[in-house]
Amino acid sequence: MNFFHLKKTFRLPVTFNWILGGSFVSVLFSILKFFNTEGLEKVSYSELLLFLIVNAGTAIPINYQLANGRWNLQKWMKISFYFWHIPMLLFNAWLTVQVPDFLFVMLTALYGSYLAPFGMMERRYFIFGALIYSLCLFLFYFTGIAGTSPIRFSDRTLVIFFFIFVLTILLYFYWMSITSGFLKSQSSKVQKLLRSSRKDKRKLSEERKTIEELMAQLKKSFDIIKKDLLTAKRIQKSMLPAGFEKYSDLDIRAEYIPRDEVGGDFYDITRTNEGVYRLFLADATGHGVQGALITMAIKVGYEFLKQSAKRPGEILEILNSEFIEKFKSLNLYYTCILVDLDLTKGILRYSSAGHPEQVLMQNSEFLTLPNMGRMIGLSSASIYKDKILKIHPEDRILLFSDGLFEVPNLRKEFYGEKRLHNLLKREKEKSSQELVDIILEDVEKFTDGNVFQDDLTVISLRISKDSSIR
Repeated sequence: MNFFHLKKTFRLPVTFNWILGGSFVSVLFSILKFFNTEGLEKVSYSELLLFLIVNAGTAIPINYQLANGRWNLQKWMKISFYFWHIPMLLFNAWLTVQVPDFLFVMLTALYGSYLAPFGMMERRYFIFGALIYSLCLFLFYFTGIAGTSPIRFSDRTLVIFFFIFVLTILLYFYWMSITSGFLKSQSSKVQKLLRSSRKDKRKLSEERKTIEELMAQLKKSFDIIKKDLLTAKRIQKSMLPAGFEKYSDLDIRAEYIPRDEVGGDFYDITRTNEGVYRLFLADATGHGVQGALITMAIKVGYEFLKQSAKRPGEILEILNSEFIEKFKSLNLYYTCILVDLDLTKGILRYSSAGHPEQVLMQNSEFLTLPNMGRMIGLSSASIYKDKILKIHPEDRILLFSDGLFEVPNLRKEFYGEKRLHNLLKREKEKSSQELVDIILEDVEKFTDGNVFQDDLTVISLRISKDSSIR
């Protein structure tokens, strides 16, 4: 082995990326395991050492052949995919199952390994790699061969979450394959155009036409990304409840307006018994794709609890504990409010976590539902108390996310609570449908076309005059 070529091998960015990435995962988890970090019990030092050895032991000789010119780029891609990428995909999937609390670390390492040959690797390698990784996750999660409890097909929520997760991975790698292939094919075309322009400037018009074609292809790539986001938007919209007209005791209208294609608000309205309803509204930190991913986690956690007989404060404490356990290393939070309406007893019981004051209107009386505790994910010691209020026929409840208060106009003034409360007092006789429309129209008028800075959810609920309240 020639020392000059070996030195050249280590100077290759792809060699540095692969070895550094593998070392980072192995060393990071080894340090965390040494300090008894929760979530790493199933990973052994020998597995981490094996990963480091296999990573460096395959990357160096493969890239050495590229550095000394014995392999062309096409041969290097094929061999590196089968002898480096596939083993790393298998280990990454294995480790993802073993350390679910560090899912984002493993996904970052996975994406990072593909970024090194980005623009050189052919599309089929990205697609084939994504399929292999997804198949590994399916086998590890559903068969239990990784030593973890297998997911049962009867666990509908977990199965749905798994397939949405895998679909996201497939879409991401499909997009990477298109972009990488585009960069690979267009790089040679651009170089050819530059050489032609030096030889003959009379071909300038032809080169301009080619560049326009490249821009059209680039637009096509962005259109694919936009299409993926629209798919994600439809998926998120399908998570929200509908068909409120079946609740004869209540007049309900709910409207959700994300700031981007997808957003970080989530709500649910469920009838838990005859004359008993449960309302839940959550507002995750951030918006866009980050907020949407958090709402998926919120929905999964809430689905197991929404039919529970526990009081609202107890449910929030469970949600808080589970959310911290899963995402404590990511500094993620959300506010929420949980309201139980018992029309048979004529009472409202609620608890909230860092959520802004909501509104309860009773005839001429205007009441608020103040915050009862800290945001979910902030502290495992958080305690959430309940508050009970008497309710009557034709009482109205308005729930909303803080995006309603924080809508700015062109003068950087916020919509604010005072403006909302004055509007509600003026329009208290309106139906839920009409009231929500009036609120949204007033917000649009206030902003004068200014783009929303946050996701916005508004839920209006009015108890029917003929409800079962005694």
